[in-house]
Amino acid sequence: MVFLENYYEILLLVHLFATFVLVGSMTHNLLIVIGYVRGRFGRQKLEWLYVKVSLWAYTIVYVLGVLIYPAYGAHIRHPYLDQQMPWATGLFEVKEHWGAVGLAMFFAFYLLRKSFQPVEEKEKLFLYVPLCLLLNVILWYKVIIGCYLALLKGTW
Repeated sequence: MVFLENYYEILLLVHLFATFVLVGSMTHNLLIVIGYVRGRFGRQKLEWLYVKVSLWAYTIVYVLGVLIYPAYGAHIRHPYLDQQMPWATGLFEVKEHWGAVGLAMFFAFYLLRKSFQPVEEKEKLFLYVPLCLLLNVILWYKVIIGCYLALLKGTW
C-alpha cells in the first residue's frame, strides 16, 4: 500500500482543477500586465486579485502534486516510464525542477506586487513584467509537459 493510493484519482482531478484556475488567473494577469507596459493602468485591482488567486492556486497545485507523487512513482513512473521510456522520466524531472523554482519565484512575484502600485512606481515594472512573463512560461511548460505525460500513462 502506497501513501494516499486510494485517493489518487480524486487528488489528480483536484490537481487538474486547481491547474485550470492557475492557468486562467496567470494568463489573464499577464494580459493586464502587458497593458501596464502600454500605459493602461485601469485594471490594477483585478490584476492584484489574479496575483493572489495565482499564488494560492500554485501552492495548492504544488502540494497536491507532492501528495500524488508516491502513488504515481510506484505505479506509473517506476514500472512504466523509468523502464520503457526513460526520456519521459527526464521530461518529468525537468518539469518538477521548474515547478520548485516557480514556487519560489511566485512568492517573490507576490511580495513585489504587494509592495508597489504600478501607476505610481512605474520603474518597478522593469522587474515585475519580466517576472510575470517568466512565470507564465514556466507554468505553460509544466502544463503542456504534464498533459503529455498523462497522455502517455496517467493512471494504472
